[in-house]
Amino acid sequence: MAYDDVTATYVDLLSNNKYASRTSNSVQFDALKSMYSQYLNPNGTIIPSKKYTHGLSLLLCHHYALDDTQTPDLGGPDTNLGPVTSEKVGELTQVRGMQPYIGPITGWKYWLMQTRYGAEFMYLMKTFKSSPTVM
Repeated sequence: MAYDDVTATYVDLLSNNKYASRTSNSVQFDALKSMYSQYLNPNGTIIPSKKYTHGLSLLLCHHYALDDTQTPDLGGPDTNLGPVTSEKVGELTQVRGMQPYIGPITGWKYWLMQTRYGAEFMYLMKTFKSSPTVM
């Protein structure tokens, strides 16, 4: 049921209608939804239903944010991560981002950390513990 709950309306709500023109293409939306669902297990005992719905929607928004073939309808780029802080003392300016606090980012985590939706997806996946599945 969680897979069916991921609708264009839900993704539009999550992204404040930033990608409404993209989600309105139902063929592309369904293809992306099917592709990204492979990264999540729909079994309710592994990922709770609401987190599955939210996680899959975040992955779709992440895809739209990274896809530069079309200009987003509203707002600025989603590839800026925060919080970025800046300090200035005299002529010396120091800018800090998330990198020193979260450690080195490599592999698939680097891909997800490129947008705020991907970073939120990573945080969402850390909010529950998956138990071993015995078959």
